[in-house]
Amino acid sequence: MLSYQHAFHAGNHADLLKHFVLAFTLNSLNKKDKPYTFYDTHSGSGIYDLLDNRSLKTGEAQKGILTLLKDNQKIPDELCFYFDFVKSFVSKNLYPGSPLFELSLMRRTDTLVLSELHPAEIENLKAMVKEYKNDKSPVVQIHARDGWEMINALIPPKTKRGAVLIDPSYEETQDYLMAEKTIKEINKKWSNGIIMLWYPLLAHRDTEISSMLENITLSAKKVNPNVEIENLTFCVRDKDSHKEMSLKENQEEKNNPPRLYGSGMLVINSPWKLKETTENFIDYIKPFIV
Repeated sequence: MLSYQHAFHAGNHADLLKHFVLAFTLNSLNKKDKPYTFYDTHSGSGIYDLLDNRSLKTGEAQKGILTLLKDNQKIPDELCFYFDFVKSFVSKNLYPGSPLFELSLMRRTDTLVLSELHPAEIENLKAMVKEYKNDKSPVVQIHARDGWEMINALIPPKTKRGAVLIDPSYEETQDYLMAEKTIKEINKKWSNGIIMLWYPLLAHRDTEISSMLENITLSAKKVNPNVEIENLTFCVRDKDSHKEMSLKENQEEKNNPPRLYGSGMLVINSPWKLKETTENFIDYIKPFIV
């Protein structure tokens, strides 16, 4: 979706969940010496300015990561890996996107494959990689191509080990169908790869979301009946809190919450202790965000 720009939403509650799961997964992969390949299908620019007009317009970072980092309570040790990484950027009014987590946490023996189709975003992505890449960073490939097509073409990797993050905008109904179709196909070709799918929680898309998750899960269990699958969700308000109304009514209504009431991460071949640690993370951040 070429009209979508993540700068409006960087550092919001959905990013907190997505990036915690991402960082945990990368740390889990790093526990073995063997190299791995990581794919990011919808990379975006990789870093976001929290003082940008788009971020200030929505205020989502203020209600998300900035609210969390105002807290002076001791962060549980098992959650510090996320907060310690993010703090160094937030102190400069920046928030790291998924590619910067990947670039920073992966090792020089690993391979990072990034895909972005938006012409402005991919230039920003290239600039981010150039600025932050060093001699400890992974090998980086940047593709100006459709993420769905990229992942189908390049999987399985030569390294055998690895993971993929799928994070489309979901502004089109087609994205739900493409996520289901693509994950079914790549899971068959790369049955031991970790597949992470971020998805929004939207009441008016409940049918599409439920069908997508159910069909992906059934397909993965056909490939491997013993596969570890986790479906992790973080809700910041009730499902029915948003009232559907006309654009004019919505502009006049000051107290109508956003449609996005939360988000989820479906993880196939889930790393050990992902569910337990993510639930602890959600329990910790929920009082500040909700």
